[in-house]
Amino acid sequence: MSCAVNTTADDNALSFLRTPCEDGLNTYLIVDPTLRKAVSGIFDLDVLDVKSLCLFNGRAAEENEEVAPYLVDATVPAADQVPRFNRTFIQDHWGQSTGIIIRSHAKFEEVRKHFRRFTKLKREGRDGWVFFRFWDPRIASVYFRTIQKSASRAEQWFGRGLIDSYVIEEEGGAKASTFRATDSFEGSNEPILSVALTDWEMRPFQLSAYDRDVVRIASDLKNDFRNELRSYSTDNIAEFIKPTLSRFAEMGFRRKENLHVIAAWGLFYGTDFIDKDAQGTLAEICKSDSPEAAKFKALKTRMAEFGHPEAPA
Repeated sequence: MSCAVNTTADDNALSFLRTPCEDGLNTYLIVDPTLRKAVSGIFDLDVLDVKSLCLFNGRAAEENEEVAPYLVDATVPAADQVPRFNRTFIQDHWGQSTGIIIRSHAKFEEVRKHFRRFTKLKREGRDGWVFFRFWDPRIASVYFRTIQKSASRAEQWFGRGLIDSYVIEEEGGAKASTFRATDSFEGSNEPILSVALTDWEMRPFQLSAYDRDVVRIASDLKNDFRNELRSYSTDNIAEFIKPTLSRFAEMGFRRKENLHVIAAWGLFYGTDFIDKDAQGTLAEICKSDSPEAAKFKALKTRMAEFGHPEAPA
């Protein structure tokens, strides 16, 4: 058992939001109120013309009313009864990462109960809980591709056939990917095991976060050195500083303010600027077991003894 993916143009992917479906499947969305509000300007999930309910219960739902995910029933009952929610979603929200689409034969209450299991998950081998934003298409798209060969994850996310498919926007809404279980599930009275997120399935997000940090540092450097870097794009700078940041991360440097300065050194003195220290002082500092703050202070002292190049290396 695994999960298959099919990518189509958005017009085909959203047909069930415009017309009744002959396959008998219901259409649901899990919507992020914060991202939706960024598009519409108001919180409106409590006044929709379709059924909508927070995935949180009780006090948690009250305290997080405008930030917690909502399940919305977007099933089209008849050709002349297309909900206003559907029309505005297609027109204004598709491509804005405000939610994901779910197809299922199950009733609203069953689907809501199923997804409540995923709002807060354990990390394997760690204490505590994490809120996993699977309803964000940017996360869902990466995550479902990561786990699509896992039989246990297919059983958990598809609820042994409760969920027919997930439809997730990609490329800013230009395309949509449909994730569907490849085989039928065998009947079982055993409870479905809870998801415990593993390092292997979270690794793509860690890499994405790293890439975002690199671009952010590159953008800051371009602003800090406008004259020196006027001929370089942010992407160019990001590619230049990646080797430096990767090398220093392996040596224990994690603080972003430190990496910003280190990236500037790599940009202007060259990626191998440590090796250019004939006395080997920089290398000794980096290899030491001292705390990052102490090592960075020593690096700054040593780098101050070097001249300042006029252009990027």
